[in-house]
Amino acid sequence: MRRFRAIALFAVVVVAAVPARPDTPLPSALQVLGTVTNAARPVADALVIALNLQDLKTTQTWTTNDGRFVLPALRSGVYKIIAVKQGFAPVITTVVPTGTDHRISLRLDSERDGRKKSVNQEIWELRGSLPADVLRSLDFALLPLEFASYELPRFRGEMISLTGVAEQASPAYAQTALGVQGRFGESWQVDIRGDLQRFEDPTDTVSFGSPIAESSVMSMEVSSSPENSYRVDSTRSSWVYADPHDGATGGDVSSHNFRWQRGPARVEVRYFEQDNLFSDQPMGSRSIEIGGNMPLLQTRRNDFGVSLRVTQESVESVEDIFRTMDLAANGTFAMVPSLILHYGLASRLALDGEEVAPRSGAEWKITKNTSLIGSVLYKVIDREPDAVLMPAIVFWSDDARVLPRYAYTFGFVTGNESNARFSAVATVTAVDDPLRVVFADMQSQFWDGLRIDAGDVRRDVRIAYRREFGKRFTLDVGTTAGTASSADRHGGERDKVYISGDLQSTFTPTGTTLAVSYRDVQQPHEMIEDDYRTERVHVRMAQSLYLPIDVKLLLGLELARSENSPYLLDTLTPEGRSKKFIGGLAVNF
Repeated sequence: MRRFRAIALFAVVVVAAVPARPDTPLPSALQVLGTVTNAARPVADALVIALNLQDLKTTQTWTTNDGRFVLPALRSGVYKIIAVKQGFAPVITTVVPTGTDHRISLRLDSERDGRKKSVNQEIWELRGSLPADVLRSLDFALLPLEFASYELPRFRGEMISLTGVAEQASPAYAQTALGVQGRFGESWQVDIRGDLQRFEDPTDTVSFGSPIAESSVMSMEVSSSPENSYRVDSTRSSWVYADPHDGATGGDVSSHNFRWQRGPARVEVRYFEQDNLFSDQPMGSRSIEIGGNMPLLQTRRNDFGVSLRVTQESVESVEDIFRTMDLAANGTFAMVPSLILHYGLASRLALDGEEVAPRSGAEWKITKNTSLIGSVLYKVIDREPDAVLMPAIVFWSDDARVLPRYAYTFGFVTGNESNARFSAVATVTAVDDPLRVVFADMQSQFWDGLRIDAGDVRRDVRIAYRREFGKRFTLDVGTTAGTASSADRHGGERDKVYISGDLQSTFTPTGTTLAVSYRDVQQPHEMIEDDYRTERVHVRMAQSLYLPIDVKLLLGLELARSENSPYLLDTLTPEGRSKKFIGGLAVNF
């Protein structure tokens, strides 16, 4: 009851801060819709919750494949709109009933890069203007809120189907994705997802024959709340090499994962299998790992937790089995509301030696909406390099699975989620293990990944900008540019250069979404002196058809150019160029 009174009082304070207009009565119902993105990429299957601050009633929905969401009609009141998804830091914004229609855009940051945001932090920022007796009540309200019930429909689903019509000597492309969500009982919900992408061989006359590249994803999640869930997913990608080396005619990657989460604690089991991830290393490996994390201390100003991951990997051409254990501890301490310190320790224990790397960082809020962030990680104990180092796969926006020799990060963040936001983050990392950095989501198109060798020094800058122009137009831009160079300049190694850019805009009155992505990768060829380079431009448009059911027309264009490509997918034409016209439909039912 005390928490109810405290949060109700907070709602009254927010409403009182809105200028009163006697000639404009408050609406009886609110319509809230918007988008959820990450670095200009739409985030699908994110949970969006509307929390009424007067009675703590919640309404929820899920984002579609293009990151859009529409909440059911809400009765008038002050709401916290919360977007959450596994692997991202939650984001929160406030909706005050000054009008009927509310268009919002939410941006999710990864757990590694994102700033810590919560309802507690927003209430903390109001403490300076509240009297002492109210502060005592708010201290009790700072306890985590439990979202125990949901108003999810008994059944809902979505389907997307795309076909790429290519030039004669280029591979045709097809993609089909299906998602089904439902509720059973009063609080349990289930979410099943599947996605299949195929690149057909234009030289093969057999219908639905062996593809030259393929990617498939299957996942199922059962949960009783955003913090209590079971998830199983399986992914597989394969592609063909154009110039096989030592029998490495193609690459293949498979992964099967199970995750259990209860509150902030999480346990995961992962099986990973790869063959010929790099064409000049024609070997495969199988690994299984068990990991999890658990918070040990959580207060208003401090939190501390530990994570553990145990891995066993076997390599086809090596008799020994590699066993490692990663143990890490992380914490934050808010010295004052404007300065948050991060600290921790990462370690890796193996039969051939140990690695220990302390890390520290800070977030300094120089103004209400502007912050400086920075972090440092450095190995104080390092092991000798192994004779066999299997490559790891990381996404361009997340490299938390690897332990570099050192890493320095500095960034600048300004703006707010409700209007405009700009961020720029620079990172310098010395890589100890070989990596394949993947730019696409859902583990697709591995042939376009960037190879980074052990000993390379990686430098990159990530810039993101988001702006809302009233309630009609939203612009979201994100770009990453960097190099990876060998630490030994006399070893004959050449630099790797990569540029990735994404732009997404939404025009609300017509229901039109436009997404453009650009990728340029230049890296040394494995077997010849000339560099391998590829450029890709994707243009995608989604247009709502305003039918009784939500149907969107999807149109797209893909342009690609490659030089000295080791992958068959890019070298089917003598000029190394390809063009695809893409069309399809997306249906929500």
